Amino acid sequence: MPVPFYVLCGSLGAGKTTLLMRLLEHWKAQGLRAGVLMNEAGDISIDGPRAGAIAEQVMNLAGGCVCCDTKEDLSWGIAQLVRDYSSDVVILECSGLADPAEVVDAVTDLYTARLARLERIIALLHPVSAEESHSSAYVTTQAIRCADELILNKQDLYVPGHWESFRNQILTQNPYARLWETTHARIDPSALLAPRASAGPTTPTNVLFDKSPAKARPRAAYHPIATAIRLTGTINRPQFLAWLKTLPKELERAKGYFRFTNAPELQEFQYSPPGQSTITPITLLDEPEPAIVLIGRGYDVEGLKEKLLGCVETHSA
Repeated sequence: MPVPFYVLCGSLGAGKTTLLMRLLEHWKAQGLRAGVLMNEAGDISIDGPRAGAIAEQVMNLAGGCVCCDTKEDLSWGIAQLVRDYSSDVVILECSGLADPAEVVDAVTDLYTARLARLERIIALLHPVSAEESHSSAYVTTQAIRCADELILNKQDLYVPGHWESFRNQILTQNPYARLWETTHARIDPSALLAPRASAGPTTPTNVLFDKSPAKARPRAAYHPIATAIRLTGTINRPQFLAWLKTLPKELERAKGYFRFTNAPELQEFQYSPPGQSTITPITLLDEPEPAIVLIGRGYDVEGLKEKLLGCVETHSA
């Protein structure tokens, strides 16, 4: 079974490594082997040795942002931690310059998804000055948008009026995430990692709010950013091409592998607006499970999923 994979992202200097250390202590106390992927923009890892004092294994992805420069190393690092070091849980601490949306895209690759299941995106934030660089502001915005858990840190450094304004601004950007307010990243890891119990917004969304007992049914293949749709048969080509025309503007990415009915070739599917989708025959030695991954938020996932599954023919001619 894939191991749970956590992404820790957010503003530069917001306290991500401090929170990471708390999470590692928590997992160690539970007897879990935690593997850490430490991404730092410089050529030398500064925080990696700190995490290595607690984690079972730390892999440093230094020399660039994990969302672009070291993106291929991310999948390789996950594979090493799971296969070679038998990690029970894996966590990535992103560079403060890394775009978490690109990280989501990397770890939902169907090969990587067989090893690690994207469990939670945790964004650590703190109020920043108006002089923040454009790149830092963009990454902070992306972290807010992608997060399942929004942690507003360093509350003790700001006057109440400024803090309230900062908090309200965050809430308008992401109404789906749980909000935490703290100082020195003091959060109970058990509470932070616990399943969500909120009923959430009433508008359709691809966030699953599961109120059933933990053992009542298997965990659904959902994530607030990524939704994996497994395909149990071949795909009817005309119906699939018609489905492509129904993709909502909120869908930011789609990708996967499948076969068309009466066509032997494995097909690789890629969609990234505003460009056109591509469907390309491909030969792979180790074929992934037929599936399509949808990445987005705030659209009718169940409706789109139902239409896609309507293209599946369980008995090929």
